Amino acid sequence: MIKRTGLILTVMFLILVSPAVAAKPRVWKSVPINNGGSGGTPSVTAKITGWKQYLNLSFRGVSSTNGINYELIFNGNDNEQGVYGSVKASEGNTSRSIFLGTCSHGACTAYRNINNLKLTITFRLKNGQDLVKRYKVRY
Repeated sequence: MIKRTGLILTVMFLILVSPAVAAKPRVWKSVPINNGGSGGTPSVTAKITGWKQYLNLSFRGVSSTNGINYELIFNGNDNEQGVYGSVKASEGNTSRSIFLGTCSHGACTAYRNINNLKLTITFRLKNGQDLVKRYKVRY
């Protein structure tokens, strides 16, 4: 009986003394991008943020094109969703942060059950041709 009481008191003490574990606060910051650039081969990188609410696209070699179009199609909230945008050649190396949700009157809600992200990038080359790249983004 004494051992049992001692064990219960020890467990209660450890529970009360242990530090509280909570989620880290969100820190919104921008990633510095080398704006301008000397041209080069056009390329794009895509990365899902840690909170899985944003897809960050980084464009390089934009000035060597006439511009870039991008299209993201994915399933969210059990419906097909999509985002379309473009980057002008005059913007140089730049980035876009795409929110995977919906916003209304300044209030934004992230989609749930996001899957099947398909990204299509169209580089409008200076020689008049379009270079189309299709990617499946891991979520």
